[in-house]
Amino acid sequence: MQLTAVGREVWRGARKAQELVGAGAGDPTVQARLQKLKQVEVFRKHKVDWPEIQSLVGISRATYYRYKRKLQDEGLKGLLPKPKRPKRLRRKVCWTSELLIAIEALRKQNPTWGRWPIWLALRKQGIGISERTVGRILAHLERRGRVESVASFLARFRRGKVRRTKRPYAQRKPRAHTVSQPGDLVQVDTLTVTLGPGEVVKHFSAVDPYTRFSLAEVHTRATANLAAGFLAHLITQAPFPIRAIQVDGGSEFMAAFEETCQRMGIALFVLPPKSPKLNGHVERIQRTFREEFYTQPLPTKLPELQRELEAYLEYYNRERPHRALGGLAPLEYLARMQTINTPTEEPLGKVVEELVPLESHMC
Repeated sequence: MQLTAVGREVWRGARKAQELVGAGAGDPTVQARLQKLKQVEVFRKHKVDWPEIQSLVGISRATYYRYKRKLQDEGLKGLLPKPKRPKRLRRKVCWTSELLIAIEALRKQNPTWGRWPIWLALRKQGIGISERTVGRILAHLERRGRVESVASFLARFRRGKVRRTKRPYAQRKPRAHTVSQPGDLVQVDTLTVTLGPGEVVKHFSAVDPYTRFSLAEVHTRATANLAAGFLAHLITQAPFPIRAIQVDGGSEFMAAFEETCQRMGIALFVLPPKSPKLNGHVERIQRTFREEFYTQPLPTKLPELQRELEAYLEYYNRERPHRALGGLAPLEYLARMQTINTPTEEPLGKVVEELVPLESHMC
């Protein structure tokens, strides 16, 4: 048997290679970072600007100096990628069933208690737990329906809560319902007007969004019977058939008014609560009545006021220009539209007179 001794230099070289491997010399990331450091050094010798170096090499000035400092302080080991795992991790929390049962019982006994009162009650019982943990457990119980949230509990006992009455005929306007011709949708609303001390009238307004044709009546009250009478007047005076009515949830548009719509085969759409913007055309014309009609000297007696209102409606529908209609009045626009659909050689004014005779009342 023959033994061959290995020289001291070989052992030292092997140990050095092992240290280099342990320090990351064989790591591809370390080699890539070393290569980038060498490239930056070459570019700096040629006095290349840093923005250009960054675009060519792919590292910023701060990254270059950080790599260089790590290499000087720790050697190749300093160029190894640092682990991204946090040094301090949140420990997994396991709630005991006794704790869950105790918090659930306290919440059911006191439905308006939040996390602080429950935490204080648990502390008095000798249960050591943080207030935030109580909040997390309450959220956990609420998500699973084991306890009711404070907000939903209080909502059931809120004062002034209105119970929605079920409408036998009215419904929400379907999204498929579109306005493509006059009478497809007429918006109706009421307006309270104060003429003087103790002189308050209820103003019924109706407008067709397609032609802006409008009718109105004034009464001392806003009841369902009066609204039904206004609807019948609207149907007889409108120069086109009415197929749908849109109103808000006022009580004057229930009972007799709803029965009249159903009897005449007119669809009745009711707006959602607190959404007057969906009835924007009639809201806008009510502003016009306030600014143009009710700012004039007017009689306080109802029949005389109604006659003045009819005279204003005659002017509004026949003469008053509308920007949305290209400067035409509602009846002028309606006549122009019908003239385009059915060509005729008669003058425009004669067509308007045939549509709505002068002696007919507009309201």
